[in-house]
Amino acid sequence: QAALQTPPQSPSHRAPRPAAYPAGRWQAPTESVVVDRFGITPRTPIKRSVGPFLLCIHDHRAVAAEHFSLTLDTGGAPEIYSLDSTPLKTRGAILVDLQPGNYRLRLGKSPNLSVAIQIQ
Repeated sequence: QAALQTPPQSPSHRAPRPAAYPAGRWQAPTESVVVDRFGITPRTPIKRSVGPFLLCIHDHRAVAAEHFSLTLDTGGAPEIYSLDSTPLKTRGAILVDLQPGNYRLRLGKSPNLSVAIQIQ
């Protein structure tokens, strides 16, 4: 199972809220990202309203380890959440709760693959 990492960062109005399941529930809406030999899906931005959701990543390429990094969709933005996959651990999930804005999930070893995430 992949580990959630939240690196230190300077205070920002876009800093993540502590991710928690909605009160009284052990479920959250889910968004899935699939990476395979054909590329990455979804090919269109993930659009969500404010609130926690589970970001599920399925890496079906069976290659060396990959680092998935969620950042603001600006050049040089610090990592907000991350998840790592390996050939033996191809699935992982992160419970995220982001402020309104535009974000991007990037792949460390495949910089041409990414998914936009819009929080409204």
